[in-house]
Amino acid sequence: MGKHKPIWDPSTDCGDYVVATGCTDVFVTGKKMVQKQYYKQTTRPGALKSINMEQMVRKWGGGEVLKRAVRGMLPKNRLRDPRLARLKGELCVFRALWGCGCETSYGIEIWYANVGRT
Repeated sequence: MGKHKPIWDPSTDCGDYVVATGCTDVFVTGKKMVQKQYYKQTTRPGALKSINMEQMVRKWGGGEVLKRAVRGMLPKNRLRDPRLARLKGELCVFRALWGCGCETSYGIEIWYANVGRT
């Protein structure tokens, strides 16, 4: 979000990227891998599709699970989609490109990169 920058304003987007590496090792507690459902609707009658977390990790990888979780936590306003577009869920490590800062949580490394505006 860029709150550490002097040009930060709640109504603007400051252009920081977040790269999460190691998304293949998604760890959830309980039976969420089998019981958690993700839904998609195309607004056509009878077109509601559902997929569980285990199938989603197999089909699209753990990065998609991370993106959908972060999407639910972001504020529901016009800046949500541009902020979410700058969240990169990588399956391998790109330390040479994004080596600005690192945080490790549950085996997923979060890299913050100041790309764009300063």
